[in-house]
Amino acid sequence: APHMAVCIQLAHAGRKASSAVPWDGAQLLAPAQGGWETFGPSALPHLSTETPPTAMSLEKLAQVRDAFVAAAQRADRLGIEAIEIHSAHGYLLHEFLSPLANQRDDAYGGSFENRIRFPLEVFSAMRQAFDGVLGLRISASDWVEGGWDVDQSTVFAQRLKDAGCDFIHVSSGGVSPQQKISLGAGYQLPFARQIRQATGLITTGVGLIRTAQQAEDALQAGDAD
Repeated sequence: APHMAVCIQLAHAGRKASSAVPWDGAQLLAPAQGGWETFGPSALPHLSTETPPTAMSLEKLAQVRDAFVAAAQRADRLGIEAIEIHSAHGYLLHEFLSPLANQRDDAYGGSFENRIRFPLEVFSAMRQAFDGVLGLRISASDWVEGGWDVDQSTVFAQRLKDAGCDFIHVSSGGVSPQQKISLGAGYQLPFARQIRQATGLITTGVGLIRTAQQAEDALQAGDAD
């Protein structure tokens, strides 16, 4: 029988954790509703009405990094052959990348180099622990003025490639309720194309690709792999 690779996605929800199930609104749960303490790069909530997350200490950063590594090691023991690290849609690693969520004043916040530091540390630690295919999902743009954007994403993708990244999955948005997304067929493919052309990484493109012909056209145009 032909062999089929098994891939999983690993994520930390960060300040978006402690949420109700989707069919109950998916909003942040208060402690009285069974909610729990959430963490983020800074004590900034996703919505102004929500309880702020706890800003992560250096000790907590190390704990989360090590938890990602432990998950990769378990995946390896189970025979998982590919891992995608979720660094998009307002989850924890995206929160570190975006200046909208990350307003730290230490080595993990402020400048571009500081904001990419923790996601790169997580990736590099997982790369050392996992010999299989390892890639990352990214929100290429926050769709908010002054937020994370495709040019920063492109430089970040090159750093990931230098660190041993095998592929990148290009999505967008999710870190701010102020986002203004220009929806349309294949609306995220220009992000994927820019990153693919600049880095040469194997690239997944997504976003309102609803027909086989759309997908084929994107492949032929070099938007994604």
